[in-house]
Amino acid sequence: MTKISLDQNKCIGCNTCPLMDPETFEMDTTIYKAKIKKQPTEITDAVKSAIEACPVGAITIDEN
Repeated sequence: MTKISLDQNKCIGCNTCPLMDPETFEMDTTIYKAKIKKQPTEITDAVKSAIEACPVGAITIDEN
């Protein structure tokens, strides 16, 4: 199963991923960093775009 991971230690809170894919990502307002809102059932173009747009590479796809 494919899973999205987000490393909050790398995240700089730029808000790019929630803007690009609000179904999958959201901001954690307690620490001002992105988090996974809901694991996608498939890797869509929106998910790929959000991953590619992350300026610090905090989002990865884990293939199991």
